[in-house]
This record gives sequence, structure tokens and C-alpha cells, in this order.
Amino acid sequence: MTETIIKDVLTVEEIAFYVKTIEPSDIVELGSSSWFESHERLQKLHQQAILEARELREENVKDTIILYNKIPVLLHEAVCISVWKEKVLPLLVKTVSEPESVFIPYMVLFHEATAIEFLQTLLYHSDSCEALGENAIELIDYCASAITRIIAEGKQEVSKSSETLSGFEDLEHKQRTITFNIGMKCISVIGCMTQNIDSLPLSATSRMFSTHDIPILLANIIELQPWIKKDSSGKTLKYDDCNWEEMKGEAKMKVTRTEAKTWLALRHLLLDPRLPAHYDINEYRKSQLTKLQCFLQESILDQLPPLVELKYWLAKLAVANFPPASKQPLILEVTPQIRQILIQRNSKRWKKIAKKQAEVMFNKSEDHIMGIIKSLNEAYNLDTLEALAVGPPTCTACGEHASKKCSRCKAPYCGRYRFINV
Repeated sequence: MTETIIKDVLTVEEIAFYVKTIEPSDIVELGSSSWFESHERLQKLHQQAILEARELREENVKDTIILYNKIPVLLHEAVCISVWKEKVLPLLVKTVSEPESVFIPYMVLFHEATAIEFLQTLLYHSDSCEALGENAIELIDYCASAITRIIAEGKQEVSKSSETLSGFEDLEHKQRTITFNIGMKCISVIGCMTQNIDSLPLSATSRMFSTHDIPILLANIIELQPWIKKDSSGKTLKYDDCNWEEMKGEAKMKVTRTEAKTWLALRHLLLDPRLPAHYDINEYRKSQLTKLQCFLQESILDQLPPLVELKYWLAKLAVANFPPASKQPLILEVTPQIRQILIQRNSKRWKKIAKKQAEVMFNKSEDHIMGIIKSLNEAYNLDTLEALAVGPPTCTACGEHASKKCSRCKAPYCGRYRFINV
């Protein structure tokens, strides 16, 4: 089969220029023409980063972003939109009775998903995790909140046709979908951080184990299985890479990427040698974790061989009493700053911001909307998006990031597990 050759989205010179000019968004400017220009550049950089990662070549986008210390800016973008939708969006909705278009506020919401997916692409690499520095604490807080939201909301509902929804109902429906996608991406981000935990500050380990209890969060996600749902006709749908696909026959047993990353992230945490120093396995945690044994069936172990070690660990946990965690080391944590600064800076201006943005986001001029859509056409070229949809390469044997490709069958593998096409 002939491989599809995708033309670079950006040249090396454009990558350098775009990265240099990335600046943190101001909540007040969200939805403006200048903000859309920044969003377009971010989207193009992300597409180019996926292309470079997928083809296993020099990753100019990643290296340039690290060089100019812009990874914290990507985190700022995700946190900024999350604060906006919490503080401004509810007020914005009250300013008009029924808008003719919700395209602009939808794109603002989508910007958060773009930023977190961009981070996911970059954080496969240890040097990107190292470049996070103390911002890793803020990212862990953000991801824990997003994952908790998935657990709180439960299974995704069957999608309704947008044609039957009013403008605000459609926006709310899209927001729920984006929030779910972000939560699923955050599982992958946590997975990347657990794989590269040695590149993170020591306080990040404490944050994962002690503050947010990420192992139990991931265990609850596995028990909930939000990547599976039934549609109105009873068909089984599985979530993979922001899409719901019908599964028939043996395909129902296939482990999706998100499911695999959840299991592997949990494995990394529970089998980490530092676990006893940070994690007291009490009776509650023991009961929650041992529940997972029933999910580790042969079909999953065949697809994800590293989980055999996790299954053995859980079996051992079920019959053994783990000693209390040793006295935890004193760790001075840096207080997360991005969200706190955004809220403090705008705490008395939320209504004023909503009133100003209503004029921009619910602009009734068709020319205004079409002008924005035309400017985004290049960044959202359907052929490019479809070709890049597969995302960065993952190991065929274990689902982790693949840094190599088999010379015979061209299947990607991570170096520990080599896939051989016989």
C-alpha cells in the first residue's frame, strides 16, 4: 500500500516566526480578529508537530517551542479558556435572547482543546516535560479536574441532531462534547507525564499521588469505561481520537488508544519504585484498585503485554497487606499561578468583559462571520486534517510512543516491544 505523502504545513522559517510570536491570550481579547490570527497560528503549529512526530523525523516545532520556552504558554491557553467558560460564558449567554450564530464562542471553546492536544503531542518527549518546570503542577491540577469532570458526568449521551437545537442549546451540546474530548486528552497527558516522571520536578510526583490521587482517578475511569456507549438503536460505539465508531464482532474487543493510555498510565504509577514513599495503600485504595482485576482479561493482555505485570501486582495486592507509607519527604511545592493570576486580574470585571465580548461573539453581520471562516480555511484544510487524524505513532505492541519503525512491515514500535509481521 502506498503511503500518503503530506506536504509540510509550515516551513522551518515560518515555524520559528510563529513560535516567537506566540503570546498568552488575554481573556478580554478572546474572539477578536487578532485572537483568531493567534488561534490560526497555533493550529498550524500543532498540525506541523503531528506531521513531524508521525513521520519520525526531526521535530522542529517541538525543538523550537522548547528553545523559546513556549510550553508554559500552551498551558496558559488551556487554563485561560477554562477560566473564561467558568466565569464569562454563563454571563455572556444571558446578554442575548437567541443568537443567530454561535460560531465564535464555539471556536473559543475549541481553542482549549487545540492547546491541550498540542501539549499531548509535545509531552511524549522527556525534554518537553522537563521544559514544563514548575508549571507541571498546574498541568496536573488542570488534568485532574478534567478527568474528575468525566467521572462526575458519567457516560456520554447519544448525540442529538444540531438541526433540532436552538443556538444556545447547540453551543451547550458542543461544549459538553469538547469538555469530554479534553478530559480524554488529559488522560493521555497524564500518561505522558507518568512515562517521563523523572523529567518532572519532585513536587509533581507528590501532586499526582498525594494531592489528586491519580491512581484512583484512573481506576474510576477504567471502571466507568467512558469510551464505550450505546446509540439509540442499541449499536455499540467506541471512542477513539475524538470520534465514535461502531464496533461489530471481534472489533468490540479491540482496545482503543484512550483505553490503552489509561491502563498504561496506571501501570506506570503503581509500578513506580517511588510509590511506597508517596502513596499509602489503605483499605479504601486497596478495594478500589483490586476491582480492576476483572477487567484484565486475556483479550486486553494480548493487546497490551505490559499489563501482565500490573495484573500480577494487583493479585499480590489483593492477598497482601501493604505496610503504611514511610514518612513522606518534605517537599516545597510552588503554588499554581496561571489560573490564580487570571482570576485575580479580572475578578471585578467579569460582567464588563461579557458585555464587551457579546458585541463581538454574537455579531449579526454575515460578512464578519464569513471573513473569519475564510481566514481559517487554510488552517482547517480538510485534506490535511484527515491525513493527520491518526496522530503521533504509537507502539503496536504496547500503545506507548513509538520512536522506531520496523524495516520489514513499517509498523511502529517503542524499542522494548518489537512488532513482527509474519
